[in-house]
Amino acid sequence: MALDRVLEERLRGAGETAVGLLGAGQPSGEALRALMQANGLEGAYLVSPALEVLADATGPSGVRADLLRLDATRARLALSGQASVAFGYSVGELHVATAFFPVPGADGSIRSVLVLEAGQSFVGARQTLHRALWAGVALATLGALALALAAWRWSRAEEQRRLASAKAVRGDALARMAAMVAHEIRNPLGIIRGAVELTQARASDALSERDHEALKDILDEVERLRRLTDDFLHLAREPELSLTPIDLAGVAREAAVGLERSYPSVEVRLELPMLMVDADPGRLRQVFANLLTNAAQAGARSIALKSESADGFARVEVRDDGVGIDHAVRAQLFDPFVSARQGGTGLGLAISRRLVERHGGTLTLMAGDGPGAAFELRLPLSSRK
Repeated sequence: MALDRVLEERLRGAGETAVGLLGAGQPSGEALRALMQANGLEGAYLVSPALEVLADATGPSGVRADLLRLDATRARLALSGQASVAFGYSVGELHVATAFFPVPGADGSIRSVLVLEAGQSFVGARQTLHRALWAGVALATLGALALALAAWRWSRAEEQRRLASAKAVRGDALARMAAMVAHEIRNPLGIIRGAVELTQARASDALSERDHEALKDILDEVERLRRLTDDFLHLAREPELSLTPIDLAGVAREAAVGLERSYPSVEVRLELPMLMVDADPGRLRQVFANLLTNAAQAGARSIALKSESADGFARVEVRDDGVGIDHAVRAQLFDPFVSARQGGTGLGLAISRRLVERHGGTLTLMAGDGPGAAFELRLPLSSRK
């Protein structure tokens, strides 16, 4: 509606003015607090490309941004230079509009994102108009008594809706986690089955070195299944990451070996120099396994992994020669239950991006008109010596 557009422009103007006033330096929490108070906002904070809070008007800095509060997709768009303003984010009965603005550094490149949250005091005119409209209709039809009765019923209905919504969210979280576990078990089961069949085929002879490797694969995948089961039993919180300095190339090679056992016709070409990152090796292997398996299931016969370091990040490109990604689903490809493949669950890429972001990195679909699909994985290089 027209009022929404006016409010959006007002918030956009506040953000653009703030970016100009902040200049190239990093603002303090006090500066953001003054900005928040001057514009009647609910919150104002600055995040880095790694989604770390650099400064916050209402909270601590130097911590990872809360992904329940921060829209990581819009933050990445802002880092590419695209500001955005949108309504629809709610906390209880408080309706919040959020805005993401790129903040250029001294050299003109975008180094951070300014996030503004506008709540009750900012969008009061919008809610006041809605209340006035409801009151006018009620007074015209039922009078003062009917209005009071309607307000009482609305209050009861709103409380019931809030309780039902909270219950639905918990149920949805359980369902999503169950689906995630089921999806992630499929790939290990394929490896287990292949390794067991290989052992059975050679049971008449003494076990070879390859047989021992196959049995080791079984044990490794059983252990991963055990970890996934433990995660399922701890639905109230995300499983903790066991971060340690690891060679990114080594984890990628392990995932490639697993894929070639399950899909012998697929060639995986690796151009991976040693790049040390602080990561959970099991979770990171899960990301590579998802990307490689998706490519194989999309009909790829060749998958190339290339890596390099740039600007403090390790960058890995995973490119295949499969059927590619339909343009109709590209924008929602990383959303849960959205799949580019018929019969797919739409969970693998959503899980992978979630894991990468928890490591402080990004996972994106690369643009391109050629055959196949290409993904870019970026992780901060290890700071440990």
